[in-house]
Amino acid sequence: MKEKRNDQFKKGILPMLILHIISKDKNYGYNIVIKFNELCGGMLTIKEGTLYPILYRLEEDGAIISEWHMPADNSKPKKYYSITSRGRQILDEQWLVWKELEKVVNNFEKI
Repeated sequence: MKEKRNDQFKKGILPMLILHIISKDKNYGYNIVIKFNELCGGMLTIKEGTLYPILYRLEEDGAIISEWHMPADNSKPKKYYSITSRGRQILDEQWLVWKELEKVVNNFEKI
């Protein structure tokens, strides 16, 4: 039961956190997973199988764009994602909602 609740919570917050990572610099999938898991310190974790559907939805919504890059060492090409102005607007709005929600939740500690 606990895992199910955690999964529901994660579903709602993952797109915002992933968009935030991409907003700092264009990035590719595997690196986004590594960065996300480092920042969460084990509290939340994702795998590539979780990440890519979120990236596809963000791209479909116009929040991010993707482009292929060929590394200088001629290794495998990587698909890099970067935030759009629409994505920046979405992220800013979601961040404000999160901050307001955080205040509401913190109010419950006072009772």
